[in-house]
Amino acid sequence: MQSYRPIKKILCALDFSQFSGHTLQQALELAQGLGAEVIFLNVVNQAMFDNLERISGRLQIFEGTLDQAMATMQEERAQRLKALLQEHQAHQVPHTSRIAVGVPWEKILEVAEEEQVDLIVMGTKGRGSLTQRLRFGSSAEKVFRRATCRVMFVR
Repeated sequence: MQSYRPIKKILCALDFSQFSGHTLQQALELAQGLGAEVIFLNVVNQAMFDNLERISGRLQIFEGTLDQAMATMQEERAQRLKALLQEHQAHQVPHTSRIAVGVPWEKILEVAEEEQVDLIVMGTKGRGSLTQRLRFGSSAEKVFRRATCRVMFVR
């Protein structure tokens, strides 16, 4: 039997959907109550850039701009995350923030492993469409099925 492991590090995955503020607030309240630190993570979906790359290969008009577009998007996301953290007074809890590029559920699990988090907090509803969730399964479900730590969903 596995022994109880206290929650000292929380990964809070945010997608900037309408539910992100609530998810962030829940992670902050948990961290405050447990004396834990929080890593706030936003993942830029790599699929968007893969599609642009396929198009650019055919059209030869985007040459060299994909890397620039990715860097710009990461910077914009970093600013949005910073504003969201300020809005919710995240300074009251020890935290860091990260912007990553990749498949969202894979990056969430990768960062959770790298950072050895004790809990992943994320919303159950995100930016994907209903048909996409029905066909492929949501990021939340994939994280839940594959995570090696505890997972908490906020809805």
